[in-house]
Amino acid sequence: MRKTTFCSVVLLSLLALAVSVFAQAQPQATAPKYFFVSLTRPSNAPQLSKEAGEKLQEEHMANIRKLHAEHKLVIAGPFTDDTALRGIFVLQADSLTQAQEWCNSDPAIKAGRLAAEVHGPWLIEPGTIHEPAGTSQGMEQYTLVLMKRGEKWDPNAPGFMDVMKQHPAFVKQMTEQGKMAIAGPFPFTDPGELRGVAIFRVGTEESTKLAQDDPTVKAGLLKPEIHPWITGKGVLAPGMAMQ
Repeated sequence: MRKTTFCSVVLLSLLALAVSVFAQAQPQATAPKYFFVSLTRPSNAPQLSKEAGEKLQEEHMANIRKLHAEHKLVIAGPFTDDTALRGIFVLQADSLTQAQEWCNSDPAIKAGRLAAEVHGPWLIEPGTIHEPAGTSQGMEQYTLVLMKRGEKWDPNAPGFMDVMKQHPAFVKQMTEQGKMAIAGPFPFTDPGELRGVAIFRVGTEESTKLAQDDPTVKAGLLKPEIHPWITGKGVLAPGMAMQ
C-alpha cells in the first residue's frame, strides 16, 4: 500500500513538473497593438466621372469589409464635416509597417483619391472596442478629437510630465460620466503633430467644452481639433442616434 502511494506521488510530481515546464515553454500572450489611420483627400486627387467614382467607392467599401473579416480592421468611419479629412481606420497589426501595407492595399488609396497617415501604436484599452452583434446594426454619431501639439509642447520642459500625468485621470472621469467612448496617446517616438485621439459620445459643442477642461489643453501642451464622425453601431460605447 505504501509502495503504491509512493509511486502515485512520484507520478503526480512528474506530471506537475511536466505541466509546469510545458507552460513555461509556451509564448506569453501579448497585448494587441492598434494603429490609428487618418484618411485625407489629397489636393491633387484625380477627378473621376460619376460612374468611376461610384465604382471606386464600392471597391473601397469591399476592402473595408475584407479587412474586418480578416480581423485586421477594428474601427472605421467617415467624418461628416466638409474638410480634407475623410475618415479613419483603426487597424490591429504587429507593426506600423504592416498597418501601412494594409492601408496601401485600399483601392481608393491606390487610385490617389485618399492618402493614409498611420500613427501608433495607439495606446488604448482593448476592452473599449467591441465586435457588433450583427451585420446590419446601423450607424451612430460621435465627436472625434485630434489632440495635436500645443504651443507649449516641450517634453524637456520642467513640469511637462507632471501635467501629462494628469491626463489619464481626466480620461477616466469622462469615461465614467458616459461622455467618452475611447481615448489614448501615441508614443513620444511617433513623429508628427498628432499626439493622441479621443472619441466623445456627445455632440461637437459639448465635446469642445469638455476638451478645454483637459489639464494638458489648459496648460497649452495639447490643442484639440474637433470633428463630427460616425461609425457602426456597437463598435464603441453607444454614441448619438443618427439625425
